[in-house]
Amino acid sequence: MDGLLIMGVIISIYMAFNIAANDIGNSVGTVVGSGSLKMRRALMLGAFFELIGALYFGNNVIKTVGSGIIPPDVLQVTGAFIVTLSAALWITITLLRKIPISGSDAIVSALVGYGLVSVGISSMNLNTLGFIVISWIMSPLIGLATGFGVYYLLKNLLFRNIRAISVKDRLEKIFSYLQIGSSAFSALNVGAIDIAVATGVLYYAFGTSVSQDIQILGVIGIVAGIMVAGGRITETIGRRITELVPSRGFSAQIAAATVVFFFAGLGMPVSPTQTLVGTVIGVGLARGNSTVKRDVIKNIATTWIVTIPACILISASMFLIFSLVT
Repeated sequence: MDGLLIMGVIISIYMAFNIAANDIGNSVGTVVGSGSLKMRRALMLGAFFELIGALYFGNNVIKTVGSGIIPPDVLQVTGAFIVTLSAALWITITLLRKIPISGSDAIVSALVGYGLVSVGISSMNLNTLGFIVISWIMSPLIGLATGFGVYYLLKNLLFRNIRAISVKDRLEKIFSYLQIGSSAFSALNVGAIDIAVATGVLYYAFGTSVSQDIQILGVIGIVAGIMVAGGRITETIGRRITELVPSRGFSAQIAAATVVFFFAGLGMPVSPTQTLVGTVIGVGLARGNSTVKRDVIKNIATTWIVTIPACILISASMFLIFSLVT
């Protein structure tokens, strides 16, 4: 068991490192893209609040990921290794390409791939899986509509009536501070999702005796991933989808944070990445269709779609290979 525990610790830290590096852009991408904070300070802000969210707000989502789809007694420790490692490997590939994906999509798809070839579909909780898939679809759409609505109201009720450039500049300065606050709120919610994606499966597979330790080590991996590699995806979300200033960044961030907060409270492992990309697109559309960079969106959307079959295939293949060599 000691050997398995060591492997579990290594895999959970590796997964936490990857998912945090992928997801930190959802918390601070807009604050960097709008120029409200420099990259390093933004990453430090995100790391602190993700740590708090991971430690204190992730229990509902951990339960859904760790035991809601495949019961722990059916999945067992070996299955938890395979599932977590499969998702982590795919996130590593997309990180290298600087494309933001959904860690939630990756871990749930890996669970499905493992379940299909090992325990069979009858041993999986299809109701929970169905609710998760619905949340994946709804969260970016709600995010898009919310981001559009928030910025549309700001633009038409506030900025349109102001002619003086100096007054607009002062307003943007105020929004830069509001945006920092919304980024902190977002990081709390993203931390709750990330710790569940990184350690939820292993958390339940090992049982209560060491689960808390795995969660804490996962938090360490989250902070390390943010500080070492978080800038790669932050750049994509903050600067490559649409041009952001503080008021637009605030609109996108507060909309995304609110949507993720709602779903996390329900225990649904939604994608903070998909939600924020949806709100950034919504803000861009509120400015005008021409301001949204469709080629970047196309690349991101393609990777989202590919993630599901890719992680199913990786997880299923790893189980079959493991079965042949043991």
